[in-house]
Amino acid sequence: MGVAVWMEWPGVTQQQYDQVMALLGLDSNPPVGGNFHSAGFTRDGLFVFDIWESQQAFEDFQRDRLTTAVNTVGISSHPKVRFVPIHNLYLSNTEAIRKAGASSLPPVKA
Repeated sequence: MGVAVWMEWPGVTQQQYDQVMALLGLDSNPPVGGNFHSAGFTRDGLFVFDIWESQQAFEDFQRDRLTTAVNTVGISSHPKVRFVPIHNLYLSNTEAIRKAGASSLPPVKA
């Protein structure tokens, strides 16, 4: 069923995250094995929750694409990453997800 990836990345700012996402160009070049991505910020930094087909798929993406983008933006801290095999996946409102769209970039603030 896949793997959940929790990532806590201290010190990463929203601006840095947005720059990394723009460099990755996920909308035009989605990662192999990546199924779901969400991100938010706490007072400590970036928090990410992803769903991947496998831990290996995430690690390949990290090695082949993410690390380069992170280095380009100048992020020097390292994330704490945790992998958990998914036992159950429930989507209560697929219509809301469809309406939100599949964009890797955050919505533009008015």
